[in-house]
Amino acid sequence: MEVRTSDAAKKLERDWRSMILISHDFFHRWRMVLEEKLGAEETFQLVDRFWELVGEGTAESYRKRGKDTGDLEQIVHAFVKASLVMGEKARLEKEGNDVLLIHDACPWIDSFRDYGALGQCQSGCDKWFQTALKNISNDFSVQTETCLAAGGSNCTRRFFRKKQ
Repeated sequence: MEVRTSDAAKKLERDWRSMILISHDFFHRWRMVLEEKLGAEETFQLVDRFWELVGEGTAESYRKRGKDTGDLEQIVHAFVKASLVMGEKARLEKEGNDVLLIHDACPWIDSFRDYGALGQCQSGCDKWFQTALKNISNDFSVQTETCLAAGGSNCTRRFFRKKQ
């Protein structure tokens, strides 16, 4: 049986992909204005704070949905879903008790490059994941192992239970 996507669904998907690009443009134009007025160092600190607030919002949304804050795999699965919605190619893998979040492709790398901030995406993602995880559960931690922006073949973040 062949499933055909309706014209309305195709338009909705095109519009969503356009909205992703528009949101990147908003972010980078904001960052560029800050850099003009405040310089690179203070801008970096404000961008870091931006991603921290995004992480807090992510955690708040997660908790409001009544998700299990003690289930690490479920938490990382939610991060995978959020990544996919934002146009990223992401997947989850289990490695022992650890859960890996792997991004095989990400439009943020291109937008940071295109707006003159090559490589700065990792610090934003690191801050977002660390803050979201900390605000969901203090029992877990996350560590970045590889990064596309640093020349890696993917971005891999390892989520694990803190030693007690």
